[in-house]
Amino acid sequence: MAPEVHEQQGDEILTSREAQEFLKIGRTKLWELTKNNELPAYRVGTGRTSSLRYKKSELLAWLERNRVRA
Repeated sequence: MAPEVHEQQGDEILTSREAQEFLKIGRTKLWELTKNNELPAYRVGTGRTSSLRYKKSELLAWLERNRVRA
């Protein structure tokens, strides 16, 4: 599937660094939210060399769920 299609559907896959930049948070906060199962993440690889990926659509949904309503 072409990247443009993924972006239109909001299913763009982000690295941890891209997720940090998108959410405007630091590495420690991203890991804390991931570890506490507040943000869904996907492991790529196994063992110590594995890395995490995030779906942009799920990050947007998390932001909506945590919206502050005055």
